[in-house]
Amino acid sequence: MTPATARRTAAIAQRLAEAEATIEALLSGQIDAVVDSTTRAPVLLGKAQDALRASEMRYRQIVETANEGIWTIDENSVTTFMNGRMVGMLGYSPEEVIGMPLTSIVSKAEQLTAASNIESGRRGRRSDSVLIRKDGTELWVSVSSAPRFDAAGKYAGALAMITDRTEHREAEVALRRSEEQYRQIVETTTDGIVTVNPSGQIVFVNRRFAEMLGYQPQEMIGKLATTFMTTAGQAVAKAAFKRRAEGLKDANDSGFLHRNGNEIMVNIAGSPVFDAEGNHVGSLAVVRDITESTRMQSQLMVSDRMASVGTLAAGVAHEINNPLAAVMANLDYIAEIVGQLGGSSRGTMSPAMRDTWIRDEITAPLDDAREAAERVRFIVRDLKMFSRSPTEELKGPVNVKAVMESSLRMAWNEIRHRARLVKNYDNVPDVDANEARLGQVFLNLIVNAAQAIPEGRAEDNEIRVTARLEGKRVVIEVADTGPGIPPEIINRVFDAFFTTKAVGVGSGLGLAICHRIVTDIGGELTVFRVSLPEAVIEAAPVGPPAAIPSATHRGRILIVDDEEMIIRILTRILAKEHDVVTTVDAREALAMCARGEKFDLILCDLMMPIMTGIELHSEISLLSPEQAQAMIFVTGGAFTEKTRSFLSDIPKEHIEKPFDAANLRAIVQRYLR
Repeated sequence: MTPATARRTAAIAQRLAEAEATIEALLSGQIDAVVDSTTRAPVLLGKAQDALRASEMRYRQIVETANEGIWTIDENSVTTFMNGRMVGMLGYSPEEVIGMPLTSIVSKAEQLTAASNIESGRRGRRSDSVLIRKDGTELWVSVSSAPRFDAAGKYAGALAMITDRTEHREAEVALRRSEEQYRQIVETTTDGIVTVNPSGQIVFVNRRFAEMLGYQPQEMIGKLATTFMTTAGQAVAKAAFKRRAEGLKDANDSGFLHRNGNEIMVNIAGSPVFDAEGNHVGSLAVVRDITESTRMQSQLMVSDRMASVGTLAAGVAHEINNPLAAVMANLDYIAEIVGQLGGSSRGTMSPAMRDTWIRDEITAPLDDAREAAERVRFIVRDLKMFSRSPTEELKGPVNVKAVMESSLRMAWNEIRHRARLVKNYDNVPDVDANEARLGQVFLNLIVNAAQAIPEGRAEDNEIRVTARLEGKRVVIEVADTGPGIPPEIINRVFDAFFTTKAVGVGSGLGLAICHRIVTDIGGELTVFRVSLPEAVIEAAPVGPPAAIPSATHRGRILIVDDEEMIIRILTRILAKEHDVVTTVDAREALAMCARGEKFDLILCDLMMPIMTGIELHSEISLLSPEQAQAMIFVTGGAFTEKTRSFLSDIPKEHIEKPFDAANLRAIVQRYLR
């Protein structure tokens, strides 16, 4: 500081000190008037006092009506003043706080910080602190302080503006507790929780969802949710994300992939997420693992289906025995006719007469035998349809009339003794369903209709099956002339374990399972009406007409089957046109290929005892991939998971037993042309 500045500062300080002394003298009555410093004219004491009182009143009113607490302390941190708001915060009277040291008001935990703040506060500062009210409770405050100096520039205390933050602080604490509570709920729930942004990238996953798929949460953040889904699940997610963007919420079943490659079936309850302005910012999903429950439901459905077939076993056996008896009787008759060809009465016939006689005698029996065998084939096919495992039960276009006919054949023995069967089928399109499960529904409805009618007097009763199109839905109805369902129980017929049948006749699960099956494929089941969505089938491109296969060369064919009877019939069908090599042992077939023998085609049974067709295919693939590609599998049915997977993973040509000779020749011709 320069000498000139120091002199000016000292002069100002002197004048301030004189002014304060003059004001004090005026207020105390020691002097009656003052002289105006500019005009040197005397000023009346009353006017000066009035001006002073007005100014004091104005500032006191401002201080006392302030929403903030105002607190002054001296250089020793002793309270010199608190406004009404401040003493109200602390619960004291104005008289009680004057002279109270700072340490009596600031909490012990904050006293060290307060002392530091006072020291640094000589330059002014803002801080948060905790004060202690008169009743001992804590008062959370925000402090904005400024230092006070005397005329000599010496620190004379501080003035602080105090804002009560107790409610705000309590709200913050409550918010933190609530956040912690909800975080604990989210992290300990048995369901997975995931949020994604509008692009489908994962923003958050809880620990349960990460564990469900075999990951750590941080490994999933930032990745597309579809990365962890099956192909079918990705299609479901794409449609779901679109609905979320439209503000819709729903729940659906989908599939995720575990880190180890296993499929996890889940139920996803999804909701859109919006920001404060109402903009869509993503989606929230609660994910429940239903793999086990889905497996159990599938097993229950198959068990119920098998129980239905088991109930009808005697009738099915009857339906097989009738055509089987016809096959055997006609074959015996033909054998007798053939045996007569060497007799004396036939030996005198001319060749032309003998040919005519043979045709007349065996053509009709052969036709009858073939027709009866076809009936057996239909029944076996129906049984195979009803015995399909859950892994085969995919949705697709299904012919309603064909499935209904299969169900009617299965239940025919239940129907024939109770009622006439009336079928009224309109020309209806395919439905989007699963063949086996739809057959299970139809079979249950038909059997229920039949069992509602007492045996006998079939000519007086009727079971009517209708199929028609209503809009975009195919409606199937099964009606009977039985006594009907009492009104008081009609709303319970689809409840699990509810049955009106005698003990041992019904489990009460059949209609409940049927209701679930129909609902799952987007249909409706009422008493007793099934409404199903029409299948959407994309039109196949129309190409040029297929060329008629040209004549084939004489090929070399290897037949591998552990049933010699099958080998004999395959040889009879093919040996006239091709060179046929046969074996009942797959190991011998492998040895032939290992020696370098080449075959244009290998017809191989799938299920064999020592070495299966699957194992033979695997070994030949190592020896000669081209030879493995020329294998056709002949099977009576893929009954194990391994065989089903083998035929479906990489589609392989296979022929179902019983096979048609003409169809077999056509397939062989296609391979050899």
